[in-house]
Amino acid sequence: MAKDGFKIFDTDTHVGPYLDVLEKYLTDGEKARLPAWEQFKSATNRGYAIYAKGQRHYRRRLGASDPQDTRGKYMAGFTGAHGARKPHPRVDYEPDKRIEDMDYEGVDVNLLLPSGWFGTWTAGDDVALEQGMYRAYHRWMNDYCAACPDRLGGVILACARDVPGTLEEIKRWGRSRWAWGLMAYAPYGMPIDHPDLEPVWAACEEYDLAVALHTFTVMPPYAPGGLDTWDNLFLQRSAAHPWCGMRNMAALIGAGVMDRYPRLRIGTLEAGHGWLPFWMERLNEHAKTIRSALPQLQRTPGEYVTGGRYFQSIEAPEGEKLTNAVIDLIGEDVLMYASDYPHGESHFPDTVNMVMAWKMPESRKRKLFWDNALRYYTRCGLK
Repeated sequence: MAKDGFKIFDTDTHVGPYLDVLEKYLTDGEKARLPAWEQFKSATNRGYAIYAKGQRHYRRRLGASDPQDTRGKYMAGFTGAHGARKPHPRVDYEPDKRIEDMDYEGVDVNLLLPSGWFGTWTAGDDVALEQGMYRAYHRWMNDYCAACPDRLGGVILACARDVPGTLEEIKRWGRSRWAWGLMAYAPYGMPIDHPDLEPVWAACEEYDLAVALHTFTVMPPYAPGGLDTWDNLFLQRSAAHPWCGMRNMAALIGAGVMDRYPRLRIGTLEAGHGWLPFWMERLNEHAKTIRSALPQLQRTPGEYVTGGRYFQSIEAPEGEKLTNAVIDLIGEDVLMYASDYPHGESHFPDTVNMVMAWKMPESRKRKLFWDNALRYYTRCGLK
Protein backbone atom coordinates (compact mmCIF):
# COMPACT_ATOMS: atom_id res chain seq x y z
CA MET A 1 0.00 0.00 0.00
CA ALA A 2 1.17 3.52 -0.73
CA LYS A 3 -0.53 6.87 -0.19
CA ASP A 4 -0.08 9.37 -3.01
CA GLY A 5 2.93 7.35 -4.13
CA PHE A 6 4.61 7.32 -0.70
CA LYS A 7 5.01 4.42 1.71
CA ILE A 8 4.36 5.48 5.30
CA PHE A 9 6.31 4.13 8.29
CA ASP A 10 4.95 5.44 11.60
CA THR A 11 7.98 5.24 13.87
CA ASP A 12 6.25 6.04 17.18
CA THR A 13 2.91 4.40 17.98
CA HIS A 14 1.67 2.72 21.14
CA VAL A 15 -0.14 -0.41 22.26
CA GLY A 16 -1.51 -1.27 25.75
CA PRO A 17 -0.83 -3.69 27.28
CA TYR A 18 -3.75 -3.87 29.70
CA LEU A 19 -4.06 -6.27 32.59
CA ASP A 20 -6.69 -8.51 31.02
CA VAL A 21 -4.43 -8.83 27.96
CA LEU A 22 -1.31 -9.73 29.89
CA GLU A 23 -2.93 -12.10 32.34
CA LYS A 24 -2.62 -15.18 30.17
CA TYR A 25 1.03 -14.37 29.44
CA LEU A 26 2.07 -14.27 33.10
CA THR A 27 3.48 -17.32 34.84
CA ASP A 28 1.93 -18.54 38.08
CA GLY A 29 4.92 -17.18 39.95
CA GLU A 30 4.48 -13.75 38.41
CA LYS A 31 0.75 -13.72 39.17
CA ALA A 32 1.53 -14.61 42.78
CA ARG A 33 3.50 -11.37 43.15
CA LEU A 34 0.65 -9.11 41.97
CA PRO A 35 -1.53 -8.96 45.15
CA ALA A 36 0.93 -6.49 46.67
CA TRP A 37 -0.01 -4.10 43.86
CA GLU A 38 -3.80 -4.27 44.33
CA GLN A 39 -3.80 -0.91 46.10
CA PHE A 40 -2.40 0.68 42.92
CA LYS A 41 -5.05 -0.66 40.54
CA SER A 42 -6.57 2.00 38.33
CA ALA A 43 -8.17 2.41 34.92
CA THR A 44 -7.73 4.42 31.75
CA ASN A 45 -10.34 6.86 30.47
CA ARG A 46 -11.75 3.96 28.45
CA GLY A 47 -11.99 1.76 31.51
CA TYR A 48 -9.05 -0.54 30.76
CA ALA A 49 -7.45 -1.95 33.90
CA ILE A 50 -3.90 -0.85 34.72
CA TYR A 51 -1.67 -0.21 37.73
CA ALA A 52 -0.71 3.38 38.50
CA LYS A 53 1.87 3.42 41.28
CA GLY A 54 3.81 6.65 40.96
CA GLN A 55 1.21 8.47 38.84
CA ARG A 56 1.25 12.27 39.04
CA HIS A 57 -1.95 14.23 38.46
CA TYR A 58 -0.78 17.82 37.85
CA ARG A 59 -3.83 19.38 39.46
CA ARG A 60 -3.10 23.13 39.29
CA ARG A 61 -4.42 25.45 36.57
CA LEU A 62 -1.92 28.17 35.63
CA GLY A 63 -2.73 31.42 37.37
CA ALA A 64 -4.42 29.68 40.29
CA SER A 65 -2.93 29.33 43.72
CA ASP A 66 -4.65 26.10 44.73
CA PRO A 67 -4.83 22.76 42.92
CA GLN A 68 -8.05 21.46 41.42
CA ASP A 69 -9.45 18.04 42.26
CA THR A 70 -8.58 16.12 39.08
CA ARG A 71 -7.59 12.90 40.76
CA GLY A 72 -8.95 9.77 39.20
CA LYS A 73 -8.29 7.88 36.04
CA TYR A 74 -5.00 7.69 34.23
CA MET A 75 -4.35 10.87 32.16
CA ALA A 76 -7.27 12.70 33.79
CA GLY A 77 -7.43 16.28 32.54
CA PHE A 78 -5.84 15.54 29.15
CA THR A 79 -8.35 16.21 26.36
CA GLY A 80 -6.09 15.31 23.45
CA ALA A 81 -6.18 16.25 19.77
CA HIS A 82 -8.08 13.43 18.03
CA GLY A 83 -9.71 14.21 14.71
CA ALA A 84 -13.13 13.35 13.30
CA ARG A 85 -12.68 9.61 13.82
CA LYS A 86 -11.23 8.10 16.97
CA PRO A 87 -8.96 5.03 16.87
CA HIS A 88 -10.86 1.77 17.13
CA PRO A 89 -11.39 0.95 20.84
CA ARG A 90 -9.96 -2.56 20.36
CA VAL A 91 -6.62 -1.67 18.73
CA ASP A 92 -4.76 -2.72 21.88
CA TYR A 93 -6.47 -6.10 21.86
CA GLU A 94 -6.99 -7.04 18.22
CA PRO A 95 -4.23 -6.38 15.69
CA ASP A 96 -6.70 -6.54 12.80
CA LYS A 97 -8.45 -3.46 14.22
CA ARG A 98 -5.13 -1.62 14.23
CA ILE A 99 -4.56 -2.67 10.63
CA GLU A 100 -8.02 -1.31 9.74
CA ASP A 101 -7.06 2.05 11.27
CA MET A 102 -3.71 2.00 9.49
CA ASP A 103 -5.40 1.35 6.16
CA TYR A 104 -7.94 4.10 6.79
CA GLU A 105 -5.22 6.69 7.44
CA GLY A 106 -2.88 5.31 4.77
CA VAL A 107 -0.09 3.92 6.98
CA ASP A 108 1.96 0.90 5.91
CA VAL A 109 3.97 0.10 9.07
CA ASN A 110 3.65 0.74 12.83
CA LEU A 111 6.47 0.56 15.34
CA LEU A 112 4.77 -0.23 18.65
CA LEU A 113 5.84 0.93 22.11
CA PRO A 114 4.03 0.21 25.38
CA SER A 115 1.71 2.92 26.65
CA GLY A 116 2.90 5.25 29.37
CA TRP A 117 1.40 3.46 32.35
CA PHE A 118 3.73 0.49 31.93
CA GLY A 119 6.58 2.44 33.54
CA THR A 120 4.76 1.98 36.85
CA TRP A 121 6.89 -1.10 37.56
CA THR A 122 9.98 1.09 38.01
CA ALA A 123 8.24 2.73 40.99
CA GLY A 124 8.14 -0.49 43.02
CA ASP A 125 10.79 -2.43 44.88
CA ASP A 126 9.92 -5.81 43.35
CA VAL A 127 12.43 -6.00 40.51
CA ALA A 128 11.53 -9.64 39.85
CA LEU A 129 7.93 -8.60 39.19
CA GLU A 130 9.07 -5.74 36.95
CA GLN A 131 11.15 -8.11 34.86
CA GLY A 132 8.30 -10.62 34.85
CA MET A 133 5.91 -8.04 33.41
CA TYR A 134 8.39 -7.25 30.65
CA ARG A 135 8.75 -10.94 29.88
CA ALA A 136 4.97 -11.22 29.61
CA TYR A 137 4.92 -8.19 27.33
CA HIS A 138 7.43 -9.85 25.01
CA ARG A 139 5.36 -13.04 24.82
CA TRP A 140 2.28 -10.99 23.99
CA MET A 141 4.07 -8.89 21.37
CA ASN A 142 5.27 -12.07 19.70
CA ASP A 143 1.63 -13.06 19.21
CA TYR A 144 0.23 -9.60 18.46
CA CYS A 145 2.75 -8.70 15.76
CA ALA A 146 2.61 -12.17 14.21
CA ALA A 147 -0.82 -11.29 12.85
CA CYS A 148 0.87 -9.00 10.31
CA PRO A 149 4.66 -9.24 10.67
CA ASP A 150 5.47 -6.98 7.71
CA ARG A 151 3.40 -4.15 9.18
CA LEU A 152 3.79 -4.47 12.96
CA GLY A 153 6.96 -4.51 15.04
CA GLY A 154 8.02 -3.54 18.54
CA VAL A 155 10.80 -3.14 21.07
CA ILE A 156 12.32 -5.34 23.73
CA LEU A 157 11.91 -3.73 27.16
CA ALA A 158 15.12 -3.52 29.16
CA CYS A 159 14.93 -3.57 32.95
CA ALA A 160 17.85 -1.39 34.03
CA ARG A 161 17.73 -2.87 37.55
CA ASP A 162 18.19 -6.41 36.22
CA VAL A 163 20.74 -6.33 33.43
CA PRO A 164 21.42 -10.11 33.48
CA GLY A 165 17.69 -10.78 33.09
CA THR A 166 17.51 -8.20 30.32
CA LEU A 167 20.35 -9.87 28.46
CA GLU A 168 18.47 -13.17 28.68
CA GLU A 169 15.42 -11.50 27.14
CA ILE A 170 17.52 -10.02 24.34
CA LYS A 171 18.98 -13.44 23.65
CA ARG A 172 15.50 -14.99 23.69
CA TRP A 173 13.80 -12.41 21.44
CA GLY A 174 16.58 -10.48 19.73
CA ARG A 175 16.28 -12.32 16.41
CA SER A 176 12.50 -12.71 16.47
CA ARG A 177 10.48 -11.19 13.65
CA TRP A 178 8.76 -8.57 15.80
CA ALA A 179 11.78 -7.21 17.71
CA TRP A 180 13.08 -4.16 15.83
CA GLY A 181 14.53 -2.21 18.75
CA LEU A 182 15.02 -1.89 22.50
CA MET A 183 13.74 0.61 25.05
CA ALA A 184 15.36 0.83 28.49
CA TYR A 185 13.33 1.49 31.62
CA ALA A 186 15.78 3.21 33.95
CA PRO A 187 14.25 4.27 37.28
CA TYR A 188 14.18 7.95 38.13
CA GLY A 189 17.66 9.11 39.08
CA MET A 190 19.57 6.43 37.17
CA PRO A 191 21.53 7.98 34.29
CA ILE A 192 20.86 6.39 30.91
CA ASP A 193 24.64 6.39 30.39
CA HIS A 194 25.25 4.40 33.60
CA PRO A 195 28.01 1.79 33.10
CA ASP A 196 25.70 -0.97 34.34
CA LEU A 197 23.84 -0.63 31.01
CA GLU A 198 26.95 -1.12 28.90
CA PRO A 199 26.21 -4.81 28.21
CA VAL A 200 22.74 -3.82 26.98
CA TRP A 201 24.18 -1.46 24.33
CA ALA A 202 26.66 -4.14 23.33
CA ALA A 203 23.81 -6.63 22.90
CA CYS A 204 21.83 -4.12 20.83
CA GLU A 205 24.75 -3.85 18.44
CA GLU A 206 25.16 -7.63 18.32
CA TYR A 207 21.46 -8.21 17.56
CA ASP A 208 21.10 -5.13 15.33
CA LEU A 209 18.44 -3.61 17.60
CA ALA A 210 17.76 0.12 17.39
CA VAL A 211 18.02 1.93 20.75
CA ALA A 212 14.77 3.84 21.27
CA LEU A 213 14.86 6.78 23.69
CA HIS A 214 11.30 7.52 24.77
CA THR A 215 9.85 8.86 28.00
CA PHE A 216 6.43 9.50 29.48
CA THR A 217 5.08 12.40 31.49
CA VAL A 218 2.38 11.28 33.92
CA MET A 219 3.87 7.96 35.01
CA PRO A 220 7.34 6.93 36.13
CA PRO A 221 10.16 6.86 35.36
CA TYR A 222 9.93 10.64 35.15
CA ALA A 223 11.90 12.81 32.80
CA PRO A 224 13.97 15.73 34.09
CA GLY A 225 11.46 18.43 34.89
CA GLY A 226 8.80 15.84 35.52
CA LEU A 227 8.78 16.56 39.23
CA ASP A 228 9.09 20.35 39.15
CA THR A 229 6.62 21.75 36.60
CA TRP A 230 4.61 23.50 39.32
CA ASP A 231 1.88 20.85 39.37
CA ASN A 232 0.62 21.88 35.91
CA LEU A 233 -0.03 19.47 33.03
CA PHE A 234 0.37 22.14 30.34
CA LEU A 235 3.92 22.85 31.48
CA GLN A 236 4.64 19.17 31.98
CA ARG A 237 3.54 18.00 28.53
CA SER A 238 5.18 20.97 26.82
CA ALA A 239 8.54 20.76 28.56
CA ALA A 240 9.28 17.28 29.88
CA HIS A 241 9.33 15.32 26.61
CA PRO A 242 11.75 17.64 24.77
CA TRP A 243 14.03 18.08 27.75
CA CYS A 244 14.24 14.37 28.39
CA GLY A 245 14.95 13.68 24.73
CA MET A 246 17.71 16.29 24.82
CA ARG A 247 19.14 14.87 28.04
CA ASN A 248 19.06 11.23 27.00
CA MET A 249 20.60 11.59 23.54
CA ALA A 250 23.29 13.95 24.89
CA ALA A 251 24.14 11.48 27.65
CA LEU A 252 24.62 8.51 25.32
CA ILE A 253 26.51 10.51 22.71
CA GLY A 254 28.62 12.26 25.34
CA ALA A 255 29.42 8.98 27.09
CA GLY A 256 31.06 7.66 23.92
CA VAL A 257 28.53 4.84 23.42
CA MET A 258 28.53 5.38 19.66
CA ASP A 259 32.33 5.14 19.61
CA ARG A 260 32.42 1.86 21.50
CA TYR A 261 29.68 0.33 19.36
CA PRO A 262 30.25 1.63 15.82
CA ARG A 263 27.19 -0.13 14.36
CA LEU A 264 24.77 0.98 17.09
CA ARG A 265 21.83 3.17 16.05
CA ILE A 266 20.13 5.54 18.50
CA GLY A 267 16.82 7.36 18.05
CA THR A 268 14.88 9.91 20.09
CA LEU A 269 11.10 9.47 19.87
CA GLU A 270 8.12 11.69 20.75
CA ALA A 271 10.22 14.58 21.99
CA GLY A 272 9.68 17.00 19.12
CA HIS A 273 12.37 17.89 16.60
CA GLY A 274 12.58 21.68 16.29
CA TRP A 275 15.15 21.84 19.09
CA LEU A 276 17.64 19.50 17.46
CA PRO A 277 19.82 22.02 15.51
CA PHE A 278 20.13 24.38 18.46
CA TRP A 279 20.92 21.52 20.83
CA MET A 280 23.47 20.00 18.47
CA GLU A 281 25.42 23.27 18.28
CA ARG A 282 25.19 23.80 22.02
CA LEU A 283 26.58 20.32 22.62
CA ASN A 284 29.38 21.01 20.15
CA GLU A 285 30.34 24.13 22.08
CA HIS A 286 30.26 22.56 25.51
CA ALA A 287 32.09 19.44 24.38
CA LYS A 288 34.99 21.86 23.89
CA THR A 289 34.52 24.16 26.88
CA ILE A 290 33.61 21.47 29.45
CA ARG A 291 35.80 18.71 28.05
CA SER A 292 36.62 17.40 31.54
CA ALA A 293 32.99 16.21 31.92
CA LEU A 294 33.31 13.80 28.98
CA PRO A 295 35.47 10.87 27.98
CA GLN A 296 37.62 11.32 24.89
CA LEU A 297 35.26 11.34 21.90
CA GLN A 298 36.21 10.53 18.33
CA ARG A 299 33.82 13.13 16.88
CA THR A 300 31.88 16.21 17.85
CA PRO A 301 28.32 15.62 19.12
CA GLY A 302 26.95 17.15 15.92
CA GLU A 303 28.92 14.72 13.80
CA TYR A 304 27.30 11.81 15.64
CA VAL A 305 23.87 13.34 14.97
CA THR A 306 24.50 13.74 11.25
CA GLY A 307 26.71 10.68 10.81
CA GLY A 308 23.96 8.25 9.78
CA ARG A 309 23.38 6.41 13.06
CA TYR A 310 21.24 8.92 14.93
CA PHE A 311 17.53 9.37 14.18
CA GLN A 312 14.66 11.42 15.58
CA SER A 313 10.90 11.24 15.11
CA ILE A 314 8.93 14.36 14.27
CA GLU A 315 5.85 15.79 15.91
CA ALA A 316 3.60 16.86 13.06
CA PRO A 317 2.15 19.95 14.82
CA GLU A 318 5.61 21.56 14.65
CA GLY A 319 4.73 22.05 11.02
CA GLU A 320 6.15 22.43 7.54
CA LYS A 321 8.35 25.51 8.00
CA LEU A 322 10.09 24.31 11.14
CA THR A 323 10.59 20.80 9.79
CA ASN A 324 12.11 22.07 6.55
CA ALA A 325 14.33 24.43 8.52
CA VAL A 326 15.60 21.58 10.69
CA ILE A 327 16.33 19.42 7.65
CA ASP A 328 18.09 22.33 5.94
CA LEU A 329 20.40 22.58 8.94
CA ILE A 330 21.07 18.92 9.76
CA GLY A 331 20.43 17.11 6.48
CA GLU A 332 17.73 14.78 5.18
CA ASP A 333 18.84 11.55 6.86
CA VAL A 334 17.78 12.08 10.51
CA LEU A 335 14.06 12.87 10.86
CA MET A 336 11.31 10.24 10.67
CA TYR A 337 7.53 10.48 10.43
CA ALA A 338 5.56 9.64 13.59
CA SER A 339 2.04 10.23 14.88
CA ASP A 340 1.83 8.91 18.49
CA TYR A 341 -1.22 6.84 17.46
CA PRO A 342 -3.53 5.94 19.22
CA HIS A 343 -2.74 8.38 22.04
CA GLY A 344 -4.49 11.67 22.60
CA GLU A 345 -1.69 13.73 21.04
CA SER A 346 -2.14 11.90 17.74
CA HIS A 347 -4.18 13.73 15.10
CA PHE A 348 -5.52 10.43 13.74
CA PRO A 349 -6.89 10.02 11.13
CA ASP A 350 -5.40 13.24 9.75
CA THR A 351 -1.71 13.10 10.65
CA VAL A 352 -0.53 11.59 7.38
CA ASN A 353 -2.52 14.15 5.40
CA MET A 354 -1.08 16.97 7.50
CA VAL A 355 2.47 15.99 6.64
CA MET A 356 1.64 14.97 3.07
CA ALA A 357 0.49 18.55 2.42
CA TRP A 358 3.86 20.01 3.39
CA LYS A 359 5.83 21.60 0.59
CA MET A 360 9.17 19.86 0.38
CA PRO A 361 11.13 18.05 -2.35
CA GLU A 362 9.83 14.57 -3.09
CA SER A 363 13.14 12.94 -2.15
CA ARG A 364 13.10 14.70 1.23
CA LYS A 365 9.52 13.66 1.93
CA ARG A 366 10.27 10.06 0.91
CA LYS A 367 13.10 9.89 3.43
CA LEU A 368 10.88 11.42 6.11
CA PHE A 369 8.02 8.98 5.51
CA TRP A 370 9.97 5.79 4.82
CA ASP A 371 13.67 5.61 4.02
CA ASN A 372 15.09 6.91 7.30
CA ALA A 373 12.88 4.57 9.33
CA LEU A 374 14.21 1.58 7.39
CA ARG A 375 17.76 2.64 8.18
CA TYR A 376 16.91 3.00 11.86
CA TYR A 377 14.73 -0.10 12.32
CA THR A 378 16.79 -2.27 10.00
CA ARG A 379 15.49 -5.49 11.60
CA CYS A 380 12.06 -4.88 10.09
CA GLY A 381 13.50 -6.39 6.88
CA LEU A 382 11.48 -4.10 4.62
CA LYS A 383 12.59 -2.29 1.49
